[in-house]
Formats: sequence, structure tokens, C-alpha cells
Amino acid sequence: MCSMGQTNVPDCRSRTNFLHSFRGFPLGCLGLLALLPVVSAAQPPVLKTKSIQELKAFYEQNCIRCHGRDGAARTPEGKKLGGMDFSQAAKDLRAMNGPASERVVQTMTRTIQKGIFFGLAMPGWKDQLSQEDATLMVREILLKAEPGKIITPDPAQSRLK
Repeated sequence: MCSMGQTNVPDCRSRTNFLHSFRGFPLGCLGLLALLPVVSAAQPPVLKTKSIQELKAFYEQNCIRCHGRDGAARTPEGKKLGGMDFSQAAKDLRAMNGPASERVVQTMTRTIQKGIFFGLAMPGWKDQLSQEDATLMVREILLKAEPGKIITPDPAQSRLK
């Protein structure tokens, strides 16, 4: 048994050290811990499903910096970060069949939603693109990329000059 006067008992010492570790800890922070279940239970915003043209505009606004205008990732940022070459991924996917090709789509969709390396290498877009939007972007835009063909909402501007 551990009594208040016996701090040389290992059981008592570990309890004392545990309690002392909370010295200086603002008690108000404990109140914030009570809010965690409420915050995590909050519903994500409902996103309107985007058209292919809107998704191409989204790509043009947010993805070109690393993946390039044609999705080949030949930009300086794309080379530095090892950005995915969508035209090569599209070519590789055409050679696959069945579940393997579906896993590629799922992996790319998850990457768009969550980002890469805590958002430092690539931000996650789950607040701007729904799961359906990300999947549509992968299937209808990224995996149809061709070298030299610009991913743009305006079909008249689709060839690199």
C-alpha cells in the first residue's frame, strides 16, 4: 500500500510523478477536450456535384502548378516533388484489366481527397471536391490525359503550342 508519507514505494512515486506532470497545465484546456466528440461528429459540408467542365476548371486553377497543363508533371514543381504523370498513368491503366485498374482509380481518388504527406507535398481537396467529383475527375479527365493535350474547360484551347 502507498501512503502519503511513503514516497519511496515505486507505486506511490509513479502516481506522484503522474500528478506533477499536470502542473502548469491550464485547466481550461480540459474543457476543450469535452468538445472533441462534438467537433468530430460535425457533418462535412454538402458539396454540389461538379460537371466535367467545372472539374477541368478546378484542375486548371489548382493542379497545373505541379502536374502541368497537360498532366505530364514536367513543371519544375512537378519534377521536384515527383508529381504523377497522368498521361503515363492513363497508358499504364489501358494495359490493366479488372480489379487492378479499379484500385488505381480508388488510390488516385483517395489521394485527391486526402493529399500527400499531410498536405505538404499535395493538399487534400475533400472540402472542395466530393468523393464523386474526385472519382469523376480521375476517370474522365486525369486518366484520359495525353502528352501535349491541355486539360482545359475550353476545347478550342486543347493543344499545346
